[in-house]
Amino acid sequence: MAVINSEGSIIAACPGCDGARSTFEWTKGSQPHGALRLPFQHPNWKTCFLDYRLFRCAGCGLGGLGTIIYGGATYPGEYRELRAFFPDVRERLPLPKATPPGIVAEFREAEHCQEADCLRAAAGMLRSVLDKTLRASGYKTKPGTRLEQEIDDAANDRVITETRRKRAHEEVRVLGNDVLHDEWHEIPEEDVEAAKHYMQRILEDFYDDRDAVLKLLRQAKRVPAEDVPLQPTPQPGPEVA
Repeated sequence: MAVINSEGSIIAACPGCDGARSTFEWTKGSQPHGALRLPFQHPNWKTCFLDYRLFRCAGCGLGGLGTIIYGGATYPGEYRELRAFFPDVRERLPLPKATPPGIVAEFREAEHCQEADCLRAAAGMLRSVLDKTLRASGYKTKPGTRLEQEIDDAANDRVITETRRKRAHEEVRVLGNDVLHDEWHEIPEEDVEAAKHYMQRILEDFYDDRDAVLKLLRQAKRVPAEDVPLQPTPQPGPEVA
């Protein structure tokens, strides 16, 4: 969660810095980045203003917008209260280095959706991460294979534990299916948060020690993405005059 310090700068996780905590500054040197200032009636502060103020990450330069109430003639005033800040992101969950870039990107997109309060979209994206993870390990053997069966197959092959199989069904697959197949309804954020953490652990099961997992997959006659021959790049034909 973003906080404001005594200098009027904002301390928040920055998406441009991969979710690391950073300082968003309101000046460059002595020059403010800009603000819209409005008078504000506060029960305890005699002179008070509400600012919609521009900030900039000291690390990567990403811009931010803060809604701030402060007491005093000039910002940052003697007292201040941060009402809202954008972007205010969560720290990114660590993923195994061997995780394919496309799956990482999809997981990060789910995090972005959650941060934007698009919880149904986040749930659907996490289900898609699960689907693509199993596909990359050879569990989608033919069109129409059900995700439910793929999860059970991964548990039977000892790639994931029985406990993880249960969580993959209950926390990730079922939640995503609610979005894709049921009538519209709100999804609690705690359900999406749980799905995200269990999906992180499933990715750890598959990619923390990928060589050991590949051995299990090959013993089970699966064809993971690593064993699929690369298709030759089509060569252009001769030009026709």
